[in-house]
Amino acid sequence: MSGDDVLIIGAGPYGVSISAHLSALGIGHRIVGRPMDTWRTHMPVGMNLKSEPYASAIASPGPGYDVGAYSRQNQLAYVDRVGPVSIERFIDYADWYTEQLVPDLRDLTVTSIEPADRGFRVGFADADALSVKQVVVATGILPHATIPDELSGLPAELVSHSADHHTLGRFRGQRVAVVGAGQSALETAALLHEAGAEALLVVRRPGVIWLDPNPETISRLGHIKRPVTQLCEGWHCAFWNSPSAFRLLPENVRITKARTVLGPAGAWWLKDRVEGQLEVLTGHRVLTARPEGNGVHLVLEGPSRSTLDVDHVIAGTGFRIDLARLTFLSETLRAKLTTLSGYPVLSRAAESTVPGMYFVGAPAAVSLGPSMRFIAGTHNVASQVARAVARGLRAAGKVPAEAEAADRIPAERL
Repeated sequence: MSGDDVLIIGAGPYGVSISAHLSALGIGHRIVGRPMDTWRTHMPVGMNLKSEPYASAIASPGPGYDVGAYSRQNQLAYVDRVGPVSIERFIDYADWYTEQLVPDLRDLTVTSIEPADRGFRVGFADADALSVKQVVVATGILPHATIPDELSGLPAELVSHSADHHTLGRFRGQRVAVVGAGQSALETAALLHEAGAEALLVVRRPGVIWLDPNPETISRLGHIKRPVTQLCEGWHCAFWNSPSAFRLLPENVRITKARTVLGPAGAWWLKDRVEGQLEVLTGHRVLTARPEGNGVHLVLEGPSRSTLDVDHVIAGTGFRIDLARLTFLSETLRAKLTTLSGYPVLSRAAESTVPGMYFVGAPAAVSLGPSMRFIAGTHNVASQVARAVARGLRAAGKVPAEAEAADRIPAERL
């Protein structure tokens, strides 16, 4: 089977996981993108993953390719729980996973996707165009980074998104406001403080939410009450980690829960690096922001501060999915894609309303649940996409025998 039959766009956890599953089925394909680019260049040095080590594994078609296996093979200390996993360890693990299971990845940039006869025409910035029958879009969250309206009018040298920074040392000696209450905002503020900046957190909520306590402090009964899933710990996690169950919810509930389940909160291990270490303005909202002198003047609404003067503002305000931000999708193609609140409407196998086009990762959250915002989601979609691709290719030509056999295996056993 020609590799031109299937193209995966994106080489983050979702892209490489689906590539590994396709290879295990004997399905020729191409995968393009800069390997782990979001993790490698858009997350700060010194960061730790929010998920526990056991939940930081990229889904693979067989055992032996999790963080623990990588650590043991390289004689590195490892525990399943009570992490955290450093960003450096995760990138090294992901590179090892890719080297083992996705050896033919090419660092190419897609510039356009147009509908074509029985498939798609894909243009590249650094290679000739390619015609393919099926496309998996695994381009991650960076195109969807959001800076709130009250900050968006500031010049680029005064405001940035938390995803813009690989290192924070340049802010040493500066006064920096971080807006937000999620893990990225909280950890960015902690890293700024530790890098010698004066960091201030501006949080709308009346308090910062910290996730469940250190698992070492939980009793045996407590563990029974908090069963472990790849997504999180607790009985509620079993539901949110099930795309099939999530799809039974009404549309308006799915739209809300896709964004808010496991929403803005900090990991238990981060709390001591924030509380008592830097100023946290809870219950405060930024009303306006304007340049003043060499810095920024913020007007706040809150119980203790009405204004704040800083050298720079970092928006730790997350990502808002909107397919319109994927500029490589042609207008003709976008017009054929049914969306729901900016998210593509997808089947259980992540196929959109354009046959042969799949979306995975955060854009799949409204259709498949909040696990799609995390590495855990690779375990809920990679094998399903691979099987659906095999079915889609059957009518067009030969499908390897192993793919035919796998297509008859229930999804939960893959």
